[in-house]
Amino acid sequence: MKARTLTVITMLLDLKAAALKLLRSDHRNPALLNFYTLIDICASLSNENKQQSREIFETFLSNFAEMTTWEFYSTYDLWSARCSLVHTYSPFGYHTNKQNNGARPIFYYSWAEEEPKIRAALEKRGYSDFILLDTEEIKTIAIDAFNTMYKKITEDPEFEKLFIKNAKHLLPSLQNMRFEDELSKII
Repeated sequence: MKARTLTVITMLLDLKAAALKLLRSDHRNPALLNFYTLIDICASLSNENKQQSREIFETFLSNFAEMTTWEFYSTYDLWSARCSLVHTYSPFGYHTNKQNNGARPIFYYSWAEEEPKIRAALEKRGYSDFILLDTEEIKTIAIDAFNTMYKKITEDPEFEKLFIKNAKHLLPSLQNMRFEDELSKII
């Protein structure tokens, strides 16, 4: 494995650790933002010439999120949830608009919250035709897709080249640049 690959993987592991730390500290929505960002960045790094963000995101999940059955929600539902969360900090946004062939909005629950009670509370407030997910589900999808991508990097030299090419302008820190320089000396 090349020094650049290890540096980028280290940066992604840092993002994953930050998301997990937020989730453990009961900061659910910021954790969700970080998990969706992890998916987004991994999708970008594994992109093979797709131009549209949605297509890049959905293709990545279809190809790398191996533990997900896609039975109760689709890659488009997650794309929509990601966009809504990032752009409106809400389950609703452009992609959940029924006039735009909208996805169902996704609400989340976690820890001591019980899914039936959360569902009843949302329905009491007038919400209908929505998806209710445990935050652990998004965490699992993000980590599973990252792990599958990492495995492919270690097994497929051509994919590692694509990964490195796509990481050309990934935002570095001085610490990461020094780390990569040191790795380059020994690899």
